[in-house]
Amino acid sequence: MKIKEKTISLSMQAKGKILEYIQENNLKGDDQLPPESLLMESMGVCRHTVREALALLEQENVIYKVQGKGTFVHIPPISINGGLEKLESITCMIENAGYTPGTQWISIKEDQPTQSMKKKLALSSDESVITFTRLRTANGKPAAYCVDSVPRSMIQGPIPEKVTEESMFQYLEKHYELHPVYAVTEIIPKQADQQKMIDAGMPKNQLLLLLHQVHYNRQRVPLIYSMDYFNPELFKFWVNRTI
Repeated sequence: MKIKEKTISLSMQAKGKILEYIQENNLKGDDQLPPESLLMESMGVCRHTVREALALLEQENVIYKVQGKGTFVHIPPISINGGLEKLESITCMIENAGYTPGTQWISIKEDQPTQSMKKKLALSSDESVITFTRLRTANGKPAAYCVDSVPRSMIQGPIPEKVTEESMFQYLEKHYELHPVYAVTEIIPKQADQQKMIDAGMPKNQLLLLLHQVHYNRQRVPLIYSMDYFNPELFKFWVNRTI
């Protein structure tokens, strides 16, 4: 449980370690946390850092304190776990974990593609993209900041003003007959680097888990260029590796 990473504040790291402790020990509402002295010893930090971490969790309504008795779990933190071998929408991931998915739309607009988009989406020299930017939530808590770009040629008609479907996969299949069946994914730890991400509720001083993906159909035609920033306080991924 020792803290080693130096690129994130000690209090944010301690907060993450306490969340891990709650999850790993399956603590429920009104279960008690270890005293500050034990948290200090297990994480190798000072009392000030532990108290700052507990204050952050108290602000988020995860824990509460009782004078003279200690610190208790108020609302167990959301935890969404899954392997990366299976391609599924964020909506399905949230629902399969037993939570309610939600969407806060940031923008839908026509953009000029980056050089990376041009190459990976096999765009013509003058082709633009439609970029869908939204915040995904689980039980109202910020879960993932998603930026999905689709070649303009695949979006027939005017640029959509809104999307009512929770799942982008469902939306693209229903309205444009685009059927992604697999994705090539790069996994990158990255801090929130845009103010609008922070304004939407993504953690400011914590590494996010960026899944940089290109989605393809069965004919290996690239359909979607995705930049999905997952909140590591909610999401944990694993990959099965075999010889």
